[in-house]
Amino acid sequence: MKKISKAWPNSTLVENFLKLSIPAIWALFVPGFYGASDDLHIAWLQQMDLTLRSGQIPPRFVPDLSYGFGYPLFNFVFPLPFYLGEIFHLVGFSLVASVKAVFLLSFLFSGYFMYKLLKEFTNSVLSLAGAILYIFTPYRSTDVFVRGAIGESLAFIFLPLVILAIVKITRDSKNRKWLGIFALSIAALLMSHNITAYMFLPFAFLFLVVETILARPPRLPILIRSFVGLFLGLVISSYFWIPAVVESNLVKYDTVFNFIDHFPTIRQLVTSHFGYGASVPGPYDGMSFFIGTVNLMLLIAGSIAFFASFKKFKSERKILFYWLVIVVMISIFMMNHRSTFVWDSIPLIAYFQFPWRFLTLVTFTSPIFVIFLDRFRFSSYLGIVIILAAIGLNLSYFRPHDFLGRTDEYYLNRYIPTPIASEEYKRISEEYLRLPLATQTRPGKNYPRITVSNGEILNADYPNGLDARFETNSDQDIVVSYNKYFFPGWQVRIDDHKITPQPGKPFGQIFFSVPSGRHLVKIYFRETVFRGVFDAISLLGFVVAVKMVLGAKKKP
Repeated sequence: MKKISKAWPNSTLVENFLKLSIPAIWALFVPGFYGASDDLHIAWLQQMDLTLRSGQIPPRFVPDLSYGFGYPLFNFVFPLPFYLGEIFHLVGFSLVASVKAVFLLSFLFSGYFMYKLLKEFTNSVLSLAGAILYIFTPYRSTDVFVRGAIGESLAFIFLPLVILAIVKITRDSKNRKWLGIFALSIAALLMSHNITAYMFLPFAFLFLVVETILARPPRLPILIRSFVGLFLGLVISSYFWIPAVVESNLVKYDTVFNFIDHFPTIRQLVTSHFGYGASVPGPYDGMSFFIGTVNLMLLIAGSIAFFASFKKFKSERKILFYWLVIVVMISIFMMNHRSTFVWDSIPLIAYFQFPWRFLTLVTFTSPIFVIFLDRFRFSSYLGIVIILAAIGLNLSYFRPHDFLGRTDEYYLNRYIPTPIASEEYKRISEEYLRLPLATQTRPGKNYPRITVSNGEILNADYPNGLDARFETNSDQDIVVSYNKYFFPGWQVRIDDHKITPQPGKPFGQIFFSVPSGRHLVKIYFRETVFRGVFDAISLLGFVVAVKMVLGAKKKP
């Protein structure tokens, strides 16, 4: 059996892994985009691009959504997928190709880091089997080809990396490199998909505490260093998550979907149905909530193997097994309607919207059960069977329902309502945008960037989609409505004197008055002092973490 394990040496891992991954990613190379629920992310990437080009770093308020009233989109929405997409776009990829490139990365790097995690516990063949299953789990296809959930898909990269870092830290408490990686992976997870982070980090914290308490002495220094890494990860991402949490009270509470309508049944979790429809109230959903045939069999087989060889396993594997079981059982419980009382009691959990999101954790944990199979003499053969079964049984899921071939123009016409909203846009409701508190109603048509009473403006200049510069000349005060949503960060200067604008009615637009006479008015969006402080803190934390990774000395 060792010969089979040696047949996949580390030197050829990348080649074998890429070959085995091709069936999962081939559909991403078909030109144009396909039918997916969250195809609006293509338009959001375009807004990220415009915002960065206007000099707003980090990007927060985008210019063109909501009939041109803009929106503080990236103050609340996970930015990392769009940062990565912007890199591809800047080097010449179309918006569609850039989004698909992020999906491609999510498949390949998630599998790679799962392999690295499993390799800490078992042989190469079983590790590769778990990595391939992690890619070829039905829910991964649902995320990419049905939902088009770019943030959740990207988050799959960092789940195994977080746990791998914890394992490395507890085995070598003086390893600064992995402490830095731990911090960066925590930050990346928070910025990839804040809901997944909220879901996963309590379990990761539990694993961290148990691992450090039961690690070899000295235990207290390991625990302290681990908490330093966790804190550093929160610091690196604080520029995003702290304003998102603190300023969430500046927009109206609205989750669009009620979680009570989206509990999957047990039958849906274990039935090999795969669909391309939507999640609807009741058991008649068009999309799949199937855990996966191989995943379910591995959960059972791994558990049997664990108890059959219980005495032979070291404490670190026993800890991991019990942790995996806890994560799986709680995740399944949270997807069941009997957990409603928990959903009603945990703060902010209603923003999950869909209880079946906990399939993310089942998808992550189930491949790890391969490590308990290596006590069998034929474990390498089992690894090959898992690889073949994972690909063979799930291959048909890894393609979109329709290869629509739509290009950037289609999505910009559909979701970007400037300079004039298309008929396609008018049929779409922007309920996913939570209205600012002062907004009484959503705009229903395009308005001029500036509207005034008691006068007119002269020499108006709009250097980008957000800022404006113009002159006024009137014998009476002029009332100005700048038709962008009022939100902290907007500044108005009249003849270089800063004034405080107010939200106007009925859209909550920027509203202020200009005295009589001739004046120069400037309107622009900048970071507030509050956000700027955390920008600096995050940057400092990032530099520290990178220095820890790059500055760590390799052992001879």
